[in-house]
Amino acid sequence: MLNLDEWETRAKVDFPYREGRVYLNSAGAGLPWPGAPAAAAEYYSHLATWGAQAQPEWIRRAELARAHVGQLLRVPPTDVTFLRNTSDVMNLAANSVSWRPGDEVVVAADDFPSVVLPWTKAEAAGGTLHRVVIDDERRREDLLLAQINARTRVVAVTHVHAVTGARLDLERLGRACRGVGALFVVDGIEALGAIDVDLTWVDVYGAAVFKWMLSGFGLSIGVFAERARELLTPAYRGYRNPPPSQSFEYSDPNYPGLYVLDATLQYLDALGWDEIHRRVADLTALVDATVSAQGFTPVTDAAARAGIISFGADDAEGLVAQLQTRGIDVVHKSGLVRVSPHFYTSREDIRRFGAALADSVAATGIRPVDARRPAAAEAQAPASLS
Repeated sequence: MLNLDEWETRAKVDFPYREGRVYLNSAGAGLPWPGAPAAAAEYYSHLATWGAQAQPEWIRRAELARAHVGQLLRVPPTDVTFLRNTSDVMNLAANSVSWRPGDEVVVAADDFPSVVLPWTKAEAAGGTLHRVVIDDERRREDLLLAQINARTRVVAVTHVHAVTGARLDLERLGRACRGVGALFVVDGIEALGAIDVDLTWVDVYGAAVFKWMLSGFGLSIGVFAERARELLTPAYRGYRNPPPSQSFEYSDPNYPGLYVLDATLQYLDALGWDEIHRRVADLTALVDATVSAQGFTPVTDAAARAGIISFGADDAEGLVAQLQTRGIDVVHKSGLVRVSPHFYTSREDIRRFGAALADSVAATGIRPVDARRPAAAEAQAPASLS
């Protein structure tokens, strides 16, 4: 096992971000490791050499990736579907429900549009889409639970909120769903790769792989558990899932993306997932301590965080601009500054971020704002970007 200094030395070699800058936006897009381009090129090399006769090799690689994902998530490979993005998974689930008048769906009003909008299908069929206003980030889970009742057909949430970084307890919510016979659908794009994911109580889980999984755009993992396959009828059919198949994978997946994903998973396996998750937790805690020491209040409590720390300022957009000029790459989201280190972030990176934050505040007079209780209008507006 690598010690901390060895880990950071290896990460600096394997993730050579721009000279003189600190990357703290892994919640926007994760940095690929150096083997990723060669993995994608291998697919095109196979195609160039063998043409369509390379198809058995593409399929073999896809099944290796499927087995690898199943192992990571501790689910049978038959539960794993490969689609284009997280929105694909959410929309496929929503369109596969046989909606009835009176059905109810529970979502958070401030969730990402791809978590909220697919469920307007229920409204079109005479049902109700409850957009739960989150008036206090510390009560997010309780507010969602309070809306679940005997008429609830689906609960759709984000495992880790893209703006606030709040992590939900999937077991607690999943048990509530099972208690009323509801389907539990989860967007996991800000969780998978940053924290350990237990899908015991989840029916559908979707996550694109370009963030914490470091594997680029155009590919997502969709987990449709046995219970989901019993409750849903695939909305889309193709040569890969003709009736009566209950598979949700209806067309060829992104084979170059799967070459990259499987190679990246091998790299991450070698590092060790427990160590990766521990590193993310430790670095996030260090960011929390750094911003707290300068008077800023992280929106999410330590017990509910994952890989994202967000905090309020009276000019969050201006503060992000100041940090950018000082070589720190973070983002502005819904009035918050969002900071998201990954395992390749170093302690020195966090120290530089802290120094740049202090300099930015001194230069501008920007002041902290406690944003744990957003204004009602903001709470009802879904985030526009992830």
